[in-house]
Amino acid sequence: MMTKVGYLPDETSSFVGRRAELARLHTALTTRRMTTLIGPGGVGKTRLAVRAARAAADRYPDGAWWADLSPLPDDGLL
Repeated sequence: MMTKVGYLPDETSSFVGRRAELARLHTALTTRRMTTLIGPGGVGKTRLAVRAARAAADRYPDGAWWADLSPLPDDGLL
């Protein structure tokens, strides 16, 4: 039996709608090396990213991993 590898934050509430955004993100993730979600705070970028990562995790041997970079004090550290 294989243990699933990876880490994504728990989804603590239901995810509703955004099918078009998920479809576009799925296309971007399967055709590009890197994809960036941009927008003002509070619009659901993180929820969308986590949902897309969960859907894509089985396609990668190491699963999907989440790295919270919000505590970094300086953008230059990225």
